[in-house]
Amino acid sequence: MVRGLAVGALAGAGWGVVARLFMRLLSDDPHFSWAGTLGILGVATVSGACVGLVSAARTSGRSGWWRLAALPALVLFAGPGSLLAPATVGMAAVLRGRPVVRVLGASLVAVTPLLVVLSDSPFPTTLQLTGLAVMVLASAPLGWAAGEVVGRWGPRRVATTGAATRPREVALA
Repeated sequence: MVRGLAVGALAGAGWGVVARLFMRLLSDDPHFSWAGTLGILGVATVSGACVGLVSAARTSGRSGWWRLAALPALVLFAGPGSLLAPATVGMAAVLRGRPVVRVLGASLVAVTPLLVVLSDSPFPTTLQLTGLAVMVLASAPLGWAAGEVVGRWGPRRVATTGAATRPREVALA
């Protein structure tokens, strides 16, 4: 469980760096602040740690109640992060859904970020289009995380004790 928490935190921090990059690229008037950057990295790291904990609980066969550990990760979608919610849901559908659901999910992933960029300015710059591409790619790990948390949990694994079995009878002829 500790390993899942640590791996999730590292993955979340990495995702936070990518998120800061696409935010910088999408903005037509970027302002850099250490408080904002550290806030983004902190929220992404905690969110990743929460999802890592849920993933570790799932793979180790623990109770489905462990998915509640991901609740703090919802902070990621507060404020400006709410723009990531449709693409996250869409990517989760692409990664785990049936064929029809995958098509709808792909539409959410592609269309919603494009609408966000085009609503800001009808003629996006090359940097903004690059930021859009990075944002769409960054929705893949978010979609995986959402699917990991809300997906079917499955039965708990039963530990095998290595109980002795009856010895084979050998026929002597």
